[in-house]
Parts: sequence; C-alpha cells; structure tokens
Amino acid sequence: MTAGVQQFLPWQTAFASRWLHAPQRFAHAWLIHGLAGIGKRRFALAAAASLLCEQPRDGLACNTCQACRWVAGGNHPDLRRVRPEAVALEEGEGGEESESAARKTPSREIRVEQIRSLSGWFGTAAHRGGWRVAVLYPAHAMNLIAANALLKVLEEPPPHPVFLLVPDTPDQLLPTIVSRCRRLPLPVPEPQVAAQWLREQGIEEPADWLSVAGGAPVRALELARSGESP
Repeated sequence: MTAGVQQFLPWQTAFASRWLHAPQRFAHAWLIHGLAGIGKRRFALAAAASLLCEQPRDGLACNTCQACRWVAGGNHPDLRRVRPEAVALEEGEGGEESESAARKTPSREIRVEQIRSLSGWFGTAAHRGGWRVAVLYPAHAMNLIAANALLKVLEEPPPHPVFLLVPDTPDQLLPTIVSRCRRLPLPVPEPQVAAQWLREQGIEEPADWLSVAGGAPVRALELARSGESP
C-alpha cells in the first residue's frame, strides 16, 4: 500500500466528521458515491484511517497513534484495499499484484480471488480489537463472479467489518449488493472552495478548469496537469 495517511479534502472534512460521529457509522457496508472527480476514493481511504485510529479527533484520524502510523506505512493488519492490479500499479503499489502484473497485462477487474480472500481475513480476530476495514475501488470493476462472491459476504457479515465501496453511481453495481449497503452520497464542493483548493495546488484560472470538469475539483486538477487547454 502506498505510504501516507490519506487526508480528507477541504470540502469533505466537516461532512466526514458528522458522519463518523453518527450512530449509523456502524453499518457494515457503505456505498460512497457521487459525481466523478470529487475525491470519493480519497474520502474512503481517509475514512478507513479514521475508523482504525485509536485516538480520533472529532471522529477523524489523529495521524500520530500507532494505528495511524501503520496505515501511513501501508502495513495496518486490519485494513485491506481491494482494487484491480492496474490500479495498484498506478498507485505505485508493489508486492504480489505488481509481480503478477509483470507476467501478464495488468487486470482492470477486481478478481473473485480478491473477494474470497476477504472471508478468511474477516474470519480472524482484529489485530487491535476494533474494526476491520475493506475499501473496494472502483467497486464497479468487479466482474459478475466477484460481485456474487461479495454478495455472499455481505449477506452474512462477520463481526466488526466495514466495507467501503466506491462506485461513481450505485446503479453500476448489482441491485442485490446495493440493497445490502447504506448509501453515502458525497456533496459537490462549492465553486469558491474548489477554486481555492485548485489555487493551492498551483493551478491558475481554476474557474475555467472547474467548468470543463463539471465542477469536480479533482478531475479539474487532473485535466490542468495533463497539459490540455481548458
């Protein structure tokens, strides 16, 4: 896992704090969805760190406790990131997925073996006695076999799991999976907030890039750094 604890983006922090403080945070599976390019993946990874944190502040990761240090080092035993090999490589991930990718074209699907391995992992006690968190992204990259395997896990969830599924829209997933998850639609940031964040990333004329990206700041940043014209 890439080192470093993911932080919530500025327009996510207050929303995340309210969510993590609420009783419904204990739902065992969440669909984190919303407009493409607003930072859903980052939200999910920051949420995972916050759920595993041993000294959360306003529900958010403290970034100083042992659990946060493990997350930052990419070796927290109670956290799994489930994503296609190709995505792992794009994120700079080494290990088994990269070794497999070196032998063949990296898969852009979440494989059934990845989902089935979660059953055994969830079946053991949490290392720190708290949550076990699995982040699946992009969740719509599961093929039908993998999706059905996940459905079996969701139908009979083990103790203390949290699944964070990140599709762009829930209708990209099997209706039976959606019905077993609680939805968490992420808000689109206010234009001025998004523009200020883009300026802090060194982007000039952020309003133009936001217009091209449909108001999605993370997508706007990608476009601006691609060298294309707004």
